[in-house]
Amino acid sequence: MNSLVDQIVLFGDSITQFSFNPDLHGWGAYIADAYQRKFDVMNRGFSGYNTDWALPILRQLLPTTEDQKKSTNRIRLITIFFGANDASLPFAYQHVPITRYTENLSEMFNMIQNPNSKFYNPDAKIILITQPPVNEVQWKKRCDDNGDRMNRTAEVAKAYAEAAREIAGQHQVPVCDLWTELMQIAGLEAVNGKEEGVEVTSKTCYAEEKDYKRDLSEFLLDGLHLNSNGNKLLAQVLLKTIDAYYPELSAEAVDLHLPIWRDVPQTNYEESLQYKTSN
Repeated sequence: MNSLVDQIVLFGDSITQFSFNPDLHGWGAYIADAYQRKFDVMNRGFSGYNTDWALPILRQLLPTTEDQKKSTNRIRLITIFFGANDASLPFAYQHVPITRYTENLSEMFNMIQNPNSKFYNPDAKIILITQPPVNEVQWKKRCDDNGDRMNRTAEVAKAYAEAAREIAGQHQVPVCDLWTELMQIAGLEAVNGKEEGVEVTSKTCYAEEKDYKRDLSEFLLDGLHLNSNGNKLLAQVLLKTIDAYYPELSAEAVDLHLPIWRDVPQTNYEESLQYKTSN
């Protein structure tokens, strides 16, 4: 099939791979629904992967500058969502030291943003998604059930989320801050500079007021991966992040491909049924 529609690419680990799971009301499916007949939403999630392994994959996924000239579509937005596996403890197979983790994220950004990169793509906007917090009670149960050592902690997850935010800021990449959203919902993180544990009266995030004072287990399937509530929250926060930083890519701002059926002429309709491609 010819690809005539511009793309949103979801690039990440298992939380991205599972984002189209109907049983979990996956966040990627929410995004695809919001952009029906506007953009093709491409799931490029790789369960268990870290940023070391993601780099050679991204080099294959991104079109070169020469390929872009010949393509009938463009990548309009790419989400980069790694960290949950990088932040596993040093004895774990998936662990990537935090310094190399941020270097890898920086290299991903530069592949798209740097005019000297063979993958330079000024049309492709980037959003970094921070990993969710680890709910140690849930995750320990999963590890125990599988006969594994406890291989992730809340403290390390926080450090990697902070490092991801910092490197994104250096590259002027907007952040969809899932870690902070969930921590503020649970009342475990300061809000607008206030101390932890205080009643939430104002917020820096996008969650609805009704979502506050809820336990992390209400949003996490196993202490790390998202359940239906977590997927719905991430979809909402990502759409609002797009609205805030890339309003031209807002689902409401992007035109439908092809006319609504009532507007199709009864005769001589072929011209009105032509896709408008990027090139």
